[in-house]
Amino acid sequence: MFFLLLLCFMVCLVFLHDYFTRKRGYRWEKLSEFPGDTPLPIFGNGLQLGFDADESAHKLLAMWEKHGKQNIRLSLGSEDWILLTDPDDIGTILNHSTEISKPLERNMAMKPFFGNSVSTSEGERWRSTRKLMAPCFNFNTLEAKIDDVNKYCDRLFEVFDTYDENSHVELYRYLRPFMYDILCTSLMGVETNLLADPDHPYLKASGKVIKIVTYNYFSYWRNIRFLFTMSSQYTEMMDTIKTIKQNSTNIISARRKILNSIIEKTRNNNKNIDIDLEEIIESKLNNGGCLLDKLIFSKSSNGESTSDDIINEEITLLCFTGHYTTTATISHTLYCLAKYPEIQNRVLEEQRSIFNKNMHKKPTTQELNQMKYLEAVIKESIRVIPTVTKIGRQLQNDLRFKDGRVAPAGSSVLVFYEAAYKNPTVFPEPEKFNPDRFLDSMHTFAFVPFSAGPRNCIGFRFAWVAMKATISNILKRYEVSLGDAGTEPQFVSRLVTESKNGIHLKLKKRTY
Repeated sequence: MFFLLLLCFMVCLVFLHDYFTRKRGYRWEKLSEFPGDTPLPIFGNGLQLGFDADESAHKLLAMWEKHGKQNIRLSLGSEDWILLTDPDDIGTILNHSTEISKPLERNMAMKPFFGNSVSTSEGERWRSTRKLMAPCFNFNTLEAKIDDVNKYCDRLFEVFDTYDENSHVELYRYLRPFMYDILCTSLMGVETNLLADPDHPYLKASGKVIKIVTYNYFSYWRNIRFLFTMSSQYTEMMDTIKTIKQNSTNIISARRKILNSIIEKTRNNNKNIDIDLEEIIESKLNNGGCLLDKLIFSKSSNGESTSDDIINEEITLLCFTGHYTTTATISHTLYCLAKYPEIQNRVLEEQRSIFNKNMHKKPTTQELNQMKYLEAVIKESIRVIPTVTKIGRQLQNDLRFKDGRVAPAGSSVLVFYEAAYKNPTVFPEPEKFNPDRFLDSMHTFAFVPFSAGPRNCIGFRFAWVAMKATISNILKRYEVSLGDAGTEPQFVSRLVTESKNGIHLKLKKRTY
């Protein structure tokens, strides 16, 4: 017992020595220029955030308010964070050409699910994958994607029409498979119909991902691997990972069968003609082929075909983020429209002005571009209920901000969306739901929900098309209103904001 106590005492002395040495160092000198609470030895400010990951965002917001609603710093163990809410400083980090590494804690939480995909990778893997994906999200491919959204809206309405106007529709339950089906058709070249099976194992598993990733991020004991591997949470995580990765394997296999059939048919139809099949395939891919095709036919720098393991990582990421974040934004916007019926009426008037008497018509690219007020409503909904709550960078070198302060190398710089969107100097009366604020000009980096700069969200155009077309189609067909008492959303700020009890609304079919 004596030796155990002596060992604990010696360990504490080492940590205390490191703590006080650190407090006298250059890094702390620079960090201390930013306001924040004094960190404790070993724990930093971790005990202030507590052990409930769902409550950590509220506590971070309270720290921000306590320190004057400006950029703040805090420490979690040996890791140091600077949380940005000033648009000038947000622009400094997001526009930086070389500081593009994601935070260590974030990557540790994400990699078990998505591996070394475009979201977490760096260097050549990141550059080559992003370059490969980019053509699938350019303006030339948008019209076809709008057609896919419109087609699946008809399937969605078949489900919604089964509810009477006094019944609650839980939006996540149907919009998640709806968006997933669109994504698979548009980007994977595989027809799915999960909307007919909202209890599909993939949907159940993907519904757990954000909670698990957030808890991995903020529940610090999970970094003690030997403890975590003995817990029921670890078993749940591994089962979830297995399900979502197997789903990607199934998608890749289904698309390979389709491609092999196309190739075989092309061969049979051109037996007596000297053709270059690879050239035909390459021409098709450069002509707006689906993203999964590009991954399947891609080759590494040494000429080898990309392995299925690498393709699986990218598809697992795209399937999840592509359907989950877009679903959240659409659902939360519809909730805000139900909560503020006068704003819903203004959106409907805009729809009438665009479509005239043909309110059953599905939108085109040109018509979506005219929906300025609807776009402002979606943006204001994201501001009030941020879809993504934080993004960040792990600094490789010192970073100097406009006011002269320096974020030291090794620290994590985070864009703290929840606070940035409540910054009264940028958004006057931030507690007020006011879409009109987005009809006026504002700082370029005041509102960047899809990030910006070299690591912006590559699929942001696809997301805007999907969100605007879906909400336009829904509002032209239904009047949306709040559910009964007891169904109010219970929002939690995880890495993605979501309601623990879903989004329950009533849909009343419109008559024209």
